[in-house]
Amino acid sequence: MLIQLTAADVPDFTLACSYEHVFGSRALTALRAYGLGDANARFFLCRKGREPAAALYLANGVLSISSDERADPLPIAELAKRENVREIDTNWPQCAALQKLLGGATESSYYMVYRGLPLEQSTEGFVRGDFHTVFNILQRSHEYYQTHLSFDTWSADLQRRITCGLAELYHLELDGEAVGTGCIISEDDECGVLGAIAVVPEHRHKGLGGRISRFLVQRIQQKGKTPRLIAGYDQVAELYCEIGFAPCGRWGELYP
Repeated sequence: MLIQLTAADVPDFTLACSYEHVFGSRALTALRAYGLGDANARFFLCRKGREPAAALYLANGVLSISSDERADPLPIAELAKRENVREIDTNWPQCAALQKLLGGATESSYYMVYRGLPLEQSTEGFVRGDFHTVFNILQRSHEYYQTHLSFDTWSADLQRRITCGLAELYHLELDGEAVGTGCIISEDDECGVLGAIAVVPEHRHKGLGGRISRFLVQRIQQKGKTPRLIAGYDQVAELYCEIGFAPCGRWGELYP
């Protein structure tokens, strides 16, 4: 059974967000930033019997899901059709099940959790990110950001989370030039999630991506939380392993 979230269901939604910490943190952060009743962020709960099986967060055509193996893919697929969802982010088994129902293309790589030692590194060059500066870096860094990010939507959502203390945005400067960026894209009570780590093309292969990642890990550790992320693809996961991250399952992204 899949229902739209009500105030009475929030404890079960919160529990379901703990089943998968990256997309679960995304959903819980959005709930805390937007609350119920905001048209820009909608929330759903999937139950198996009386138990919560999945927490779902829908915004800007993207459906994010934190679920366990009990979640029935059929009502989720029906929701995706009804709402004209263009992207579904979830665990790989559920992604594969939804692809059978909806068709479309998939991408997949690793969920990762930090297992390394506490980090202490210089914060020189890191400044709170200016939205226009960061957006320019992202647009230059990867085709995904060119095709998936609208400045107004992206900046408004991120500003909402930053204002609530649930996200942090930085860019890295070298000799006065903004050369890279990184973000704590969501936080819950247990973890902080790294994301949108990017370096402009002319400064790649200089270790700056690792430097940005370690800085964000340090920021999350200072709050007493566990750093997590999703690797964009498997080769990137190998680089994160060198920093101290370890794989902990696979995520799937479906484009119906």
